[in-house]
Amino acid sequence: MEDPGPRVAKRDSERAWESALRGPFRVAFFPVRLVARGIEALGPLAERIAPPGDLFRQTRSDKGGLKFSPELLGATVTVPRFAGPGSKVALTGTWSLQDNRKLKLRGYVGEGVSDVGAGFVALYEHKPARHFYGIGNSSSPDKTIFLHRTELADVHAFAGRNHLRRVHATLGISDMDVGPGYNGSGGPRAVNVFDPAEVPFLDRGSRLWWYGASANVAALDDSLEPSRGVHFQPDVRRYQSDDGTNVRYDQWRLEARGYLPVFAKRRVLAARAIYEAVDRRPGSGPIPFYRLPASSDANVFAAFHNGRFRDNRLAVGRLEYRWETLSLRSAHTSLGGGLRAKIGELQAARLELAHGHEGLVIRANLSAEF
Repeated sequence: MEDPGPRVAKRDSERAWESALRGPFRVAFFPVRLVARGIEALGPLAERIAPPGDLFRQTRSDKGGLKFSPELLGATVTVPRFAGPGSKVALTGTWSLQDNRKLKLRGYVGEGVSDVGAGFVALYEHKPARHFYGIGNSSSPDKTIFLHRTELADVHAFAGRNHLRRVHATLGISDMDVGPGYNGSGGPRAVNVFDPAEVPFLDRGSRLWWYGASANVAALDDSLEPSRGVHFQPDVRRYQSDDGTNVRYDQWRLEARGYLPVFAKRRVLAARAIYEAVDRRPGSGPIPFYRLPASSDANVFAAFHNGRFRDNRLAVGRLEYRWETLSLRSAHTSLGGGLRAKIGELQAARLELAHGHEGLVIRANLSAEF
């Protein structure tokens, strides 16, 4: 009667003369063996960093932890699901060699899981050399700089589970301050170039609170890479000073986007139009120049410097023809290494090991040209 348990063969015992013959080859290829084991061990890590078909991490994740920001020095700490599904808190801090500093705390509840939700934003931003070219469509192309510091906080409520079919109501307060500026790469200071009588609040900060409403309404065939549909983003706010400066005005912003395929989804005509304006209410003082609509950030003019134009009215139009030649979202990644050796005047050999989401692959080529 056989003993219970798994049936396995006896351990294979290599003969002495075979070990002697194989010894030199084992010594020569031991580094390759170590590389292969290392690549195989790092394979799961590479797949977690860039999942198959997600080379640039387009997939959304609810995992918390520490993430690096694209700025020179920056990181984001995230706490997901702090109040259940659809909730998240994130703190981002960045700093650059130009002494730009930014600290942003953002949180929300109800995202994607409820028809209603709420959120908050707290922001501190310090820019020691923000560019200013003057006010008006015919302002000078010569750059000046000023220090711009922003402290902002707002709370908002929204209705709509889908972020592309949603309305917001917002209440907030912002405190902005200005100064002479530094780290301007040779640009003169705005206070030494412009007349304070022509540039309101050139040397003075302001604190305002506001309330407003906005919406996000879209009918698209794809939320990330649309080829057909329209998208509207209206935003209306009413500002009121809280520091005795008697500044009161309304701000309007409307962004419209449209997409139309040209015989195929990979060829698309994309159009974008932006209109932003501020209107002083009766009895109001002048609006600070740094609160006027500017061609920066989401309103940037492609062929001009960031912040080049600033005025009471701003209109931007853009038309693009997009032709997809490669979908980076569907790209696959691999991690590996290899050895290349010259074996003649016209011949080279190559040994390559690589690990992807389908496992480890080893290739040998005795007529390698690359």
